[in-house]
Amino acid sequence: MLDVQIAPYPALRRLLERHPRVASVSESGGAPLRWVQDGHWHRRIWVGRSDIELKGLVELMDNNPLVCADEMSVPSAAGTLALIALGPLARAGLILEPPTCQLSFEAAEGEVDDWLTTTGWKGGVTLSTSPLDTGEVVSSVTIAAIASPPAWSDIDDLYGEAFGRSFNVRRNEGSEWDTHIVAGTAHAAYRLRLTPGDEQSLVTIQVMADREGKCGAAQIVHAFNVTAGFEESLGL
Repeated sequence: MLDVQIAPYPALRRLLERHPRVASVSESGGAPLRWVQDGHWHRRIWVGRSDIELKGLVELMDNNPLVCADEMSVPSAAGTLALIALGPLARAGLILEPPTCQLSFEAAEGEVDDWLTTTGWKGGVTLSTSPLDTGEVVSSVTIAAIASPPAWSDIDDLYGEAFGRSFNVRRNEGSEWDTHIVAGTAHAAYRLRLTPGDEQSLVTIQVMADREGKCGAAQIVHAFNVTAGFEESLGL
């Protein structure tokens, strides 16, 4: 059992207070989540800190460095949506030019670029925002030009490899694309569309998540579980 400290963050407190491996939750300044493990090991999880050496979307990271880390940072909301959309393509080296990404909320210039470097893409993104009143759900629509794969199933396989076993990122192709899919949940949803070409094809990726789910407190708890060596879905 661990005693944890958090920055004032009601949604995170609610999750941690019912977490089966957390003994107590207290508030103070500093990192959004921190704790002492094994009596002396001070550990911290940040949000949106692209200056932290170990950072990224947990689903796209190697778990071994996480369980040995003093600190790590999960992405901002914009970075989270962009990594879900483009991470599998970037890791495979398929992106040919800066993708376009439209967000349903405001984001800082260059914010998405910083997070995509964790997957090897350093070519930037053409970012636009179109604020929508969708409650606590945030979303993105991303279009990427890629080298045409031999088969569409190759793209399916890339996303399946990244997210197929994930509790927190789920593909949704079979229902109406509506906020109720993710509202109030810990997981993000995505869907894919391919516009095939001879040498170059376009992939359109839609992503949605609750601002306090995969784009907020739930993502912090997921990272906490992995870093502390717990089951990934514990408390979620």
